[in-house]
Amino acid sequence: MRISKILLLVSTLFALSSTAQADLLLEPYLGYTIGSGDRGNFDYDYKTPQIGGRVGYQMLGLMLGVDYSMGLGSFDVDAEHKVTGAETSSKNKKNQLGVFVGYNLPVLLRVWGTYYVNTSLESEGTPSSDYSGSGYALGAGFTGLPFVSLNLEYRNFSYDEVEIGSTKSTLDPELEFSEIFLSVSLPLTF
Repeated sequence: MRISKILLLVSTLFALSSTAQADLLLEPYLGYTIGSGDRGNFDYDYKTPQIGGRVGYQMLGLMLGVDYSMGLGSFDVDAEHKVTGAETSSKNKKNQLGVFVGYNLPVLLRVWGTYYVNTSLESEGTPSSDYSGSGYALGAGFTGLPFVSLNLEYRNFSYDEVEIGSTKSTLDPELEFSEIFLSVSLPLTF
């Protein structure tokens, strides 16, 4: 269902681009995430580098497109039980796919918002756990340097499904993560 929403959005973007004069936007980025979260009686903390990119169209300052990012390799998620104080750690992989809309302001700044239609967090423990959900991000970038944008984003993810081995279930309460993402990007228009 989420993939069909993405395909509909991408096909709409291509249809609109044929009637308007728009530039193709390609923007690879590399950054570092500091995140925390909670679920029930557990608090979580993690830090990880991420790589990703945006692909879309830009017209008169308005930007529309698709955003994909993923963690660089495995990273540790540290968990602490709120009542007992017991601490655990697990190795994880993370990626997210979303759609974004933004605007290039005339004062060397740009702003955007992203809705992540598909996010996943894969725990490498035994048995492995695959969490899936959705999220959003709000970001701003400073474009005063040649060819480069320095970016700051606030991201929020909610994982509402988990697959452990071959068993799928709904999470109640959901696993919630909030992140600060600092990145450097190369926004290219053609």
